[in-house]
Amino acid sequence: MSASMPADEMVRLYQEESQKRHNKTVLEELEVGDMIEFPSDLFSHWGVYIGDEQIVHLTGDQPITSGSFSSVSGIDCDQAWVRIDKFLDVAKGRFAKKNNDKDSNQRAAGRYPRPSDDIVRTALAMKGEADYNVFFNNCEHFASYLRYGEKCSEQADTALTAVVVGGAAVIVGSLLGSLFNRKK
Repeated sequence: MSASMPADEMVRLYQEESQKRHNKTVLEELEVGDMIEFPSDLFSHWGVYIGDEQIVHLTGDQPITSGSFSSVSGIDCDQAWVRIDKFLDVAKGRFAKKNNDKDSNQRAAGRYPRPSDDIVRTALAMKGEADYNVFFNNCEHFASYLRYGEKCSEQADTALTAVVVGGAAVIVGSLLGSLFNRKK
């Protein structure tokens, strides 16, 4: 790095290199069928490793570009695609992580990770256009379905709970407000 390079550019380059090293290490440790989380500020994107440095994931219909996760978790879209992309292309700009943390909860419910060849076969059969719903059919639901045969999304459950609780608070607040206004 050049001494004349601005400090913010040096930091950006360092962060990019750090992410690349991290994601290459994650990639080396992945096994077919592992769930992969790509955390971002608001939502995480999810996919499943299918071998040959590739993942399958439910995503927006735009090609993967750095930072394009708004089309992935896009609250405003109802159409998506099941795509197979290179792990490092999807991970670009994020610190990816292998995340099979749902295994213990799924086992407690009598569901176990499916055999890797079943996961790959199902993923390939599902490739193409797919419905999308942030609460009921998002990328985490898709990845969980491939791994366990059952859709689940902790981030959707959390968001839905927040919407319900927030909506209930507004209703209660309105009712209390109108009750107090009537007494005047």
